[in-house]
Amino acid sequence: MVKNPIKVYGRVKPVLNKNQAEEYEIHDTADDFQTLNFNLKPHGFFNAKPESLSFRFQKVFNTSNQEEVFSIVAKPVVDSVLQGYNGTIFAYGQTGSGKTYSMTGGLSRYEDRGVIPRTIQHIFKHFLEAGLTHSTFISYLEIYNECGYDLLNPNHKVSKLDDLP
Repeated sequence: MVKNPIKVYGRVKPVLNKNQAEEYEIHDTADDFQTLNFNLKPHGFFNAKPESLSFRFQKVFNTSNQEEVFSIVAKPVVDSVLQGYNGTIFAYGQTGSGKTYSMTGGLSRYEDRGVIPRTIQHIFKHFLEAGLTHSTFISYLEIYNECGYDLLNPNHKVSKLDDLP
């Protein structure tokens, strides 16, 4: 039996150039979802009309900090895992979109820790409070161009997905 259905969240990377107008809008829907609308500018000779793309998410994070992302996205999954259910948190997006920052966090400030270190801290805090002793195993994979990378293996050898542990 599934504890919770699959949920999909969006996170918009902040614009680095403050003079650049944001090219998106976030709207709440009547059924407690949010839509992320991208307003694409026309480019090229053959594509002269503006285009808009719309995507629907449980929530869109655009000015949220790492703690809010963890609390809303990951903590319910981790709590379900601690109750015996399977759970997965999966980051997907184009290169440079902020997946690594969301998952591992920034290096300069403790508050910038991402989903993974916050999850590990939450799990070990639960074990400590419950007086439990457990074995914990962690896999950290990157899938890129249908090749798998074990990011905990120091030689970062490329493997077929079927060959990864």
